Amino acid sequence: MQDSNSSSVELTHKRAETNGVTLHYVTVGRGPVVLCMHGWPQNHREFLPIIERLGDRFSFIAPDLRGYGDSDKPYEGYEPKTIAEDMIGLLNAENVKRFHILSHDLGGPPSVALAYLASDRALSLATIETPFFGLSFPGYVDPRVPYWHLGMHMNMDITRFLVEGREEQYLRHFFRDFAYNPNAVSEDEVQFYVMQMRQPGNLRASLNHYGYIPQMAEQTKELTRNKLTVPMLAWGGRRSFGDHCFDCAKAISNSAAGGVMEQCGHWVFEENPEFIADQLKEFWPQHG
Repeated sequence: MQDSNSSSVELTHKRAETNGVTLHYVTVGRGPVVLCMHGWPQNHREFLPIIERLGDRFSFIAPDLRGYGDSDKPYEGYEPKTIAEDMIGLLNAENVKRFHILSHDLGGPPSVALAYLASDRALSLATIETPFFGLSFPGYVDPRVPYWHLGMHMNMDITRFLVEGREEQYLRHFFRDFAYNPNAVSEDEVQFYVMQMRQPGNLRASLNHYGYIPQMAEQTKELTRNKLTVPMLAWGGRRSFGDHCFDCAKAISNSAAGGVMEQCGHWVFEENPEFIADQLKEFWPQHG
């Protein structure tokens, strides 16, 4: 099936029941498997720039996580460990034994949980522009301190009251102002995510990924008492999380690579796809 807004990628759309929910996901490519875990307010589409560049050498499985896109939107189950179990079920449905993990933004905390829970199967974890909650090391700053919207989105009812009917203005603020280049995310993509957020239940369900930040912090703290054995790659954009991602990766993992991307904001796959694709092309074969 040809993806509606992409000329070069042939996606196969699927659904699978896993861990009590039905997830919509896409598969594409050939080679070692990469499981993609997106952030807010996006879905599987945010990985298309990487898939376009690396689909000839890697197989991608990219779900809409619970609460997003065309996947189920339950009222509970947004803890990292629960979402990690969703992913394990999805991988089992695809008969995948070993896999790399690629995550972005709020897809990051459950991707860390997945790397811990499936450490015997996960080959590597690449987490890009990810906020880390619940850690404690010299210089660590909880992302709730610099980012106003995290605390606001945790108050889900107030956020819905303020945003419903204004989804376009609200999402455009994030896509433009959290970028280094305000036009990095195309108008077509912005409209696609606006349409998604206006679907019944989508705003409410996706905000749960913020509402569960206290549980996220608690589970991350518990998991990271032991160092992660799965090799990590962590990059942040200078105009967004900066060195937060790499510093956190070094604190929790036995093996961490990465750094800070200059002239880049939060939407790394749209803003700097060549750079991150080159990094992944080098990183994954080292650990597979």
